[in-house]
Amino acid sequence: MNSQLDADSASTRYANELKQGASIAQSDIEGEAWGWRTPAGQLRAERRAEFLIEACGLKPSVSCLEIGCGTGEFTQRLLLSNCDLSAVEISPDLAAVCKKRNDKAEIIVGNIETGEGLEGRTFDAIVGVSVLHHVNMEAFFKNTMSKLKSGGRFAFSEPNMLNPQIWMERNIGWMRAWRHNTPHETAFKPGQFRRMFEDAGLVVDRLQPFDFLHPATPRFMIGAVKGLQSMLEALPTRSIAGSIFISGTNVKPK
Repeated sequence: MNSQLDADSASTRYANELKQGASIAQSDIEGEAWGWRTPAGQLRAERRAEFLIEACGLKPSVSCLEIGCGTGEFTQRLLLSNCDLSAVEISPDLAAVCKKRNDKAEIIVGNIETGEGLEGRTFDAIVGVSVLHHVNMEAFFKNTMSKLKSGGRFAFSEPNMLNPQIWMERNIGWMRAWRHNTPHETAFKPGQFRRMFEDAGLVVDRLQPFDFLHPATPRFMIGAVKGLQSMLEALPTRSIAGSIFISGTNVKPK
């Protein structure tokens, strides 16, 4: 599957995202299929939020745009940095849920491919978790990453196509349905992901495959799995970790 989603399929993809958003707002897909609510899932979410906050130096007076905020699972964690947070979401249903959970953030119904809802805005940082594999990257770079101020920072966490489970979810029909993936969702390989950002003129200062802690890990096993994870992430086995973290800036060093 092409990670650079075809711009010609945009209307179909947007319709699928709106349908998915309505379904998530009325159910517990996040807990059932994606595992953010389990004890291990909560640790995974905390680690991702810490990545974003540290990589972008989020703090008071720093303006940050969170893309694809969904129900606000990460919005609430980003707010702990006390940054000036705006969050954009294509689904009005999910944006409403996020707003209820996070009244200190500005919640925008918009589109990161077209820039809708973000007109005339700029930000010190742009961040997101598991969003970019839903979108046409060329359009995203043109219409949303262009809103990053000179010298601004970006950080994203995305699924790793080299991970066996992620590969199956994107390539085997029943796995895709079971995991509630939309028809167009893809994933990224680490080297490919870096090249996308660099080809867009951005400077990548960190690219890290990470995460072997599965959200279904029982609470009593989390400590042991985290110890194993530290070892696996320090070895070549990190290439098949579940996720990829990327961060950088839009200004090339002199």
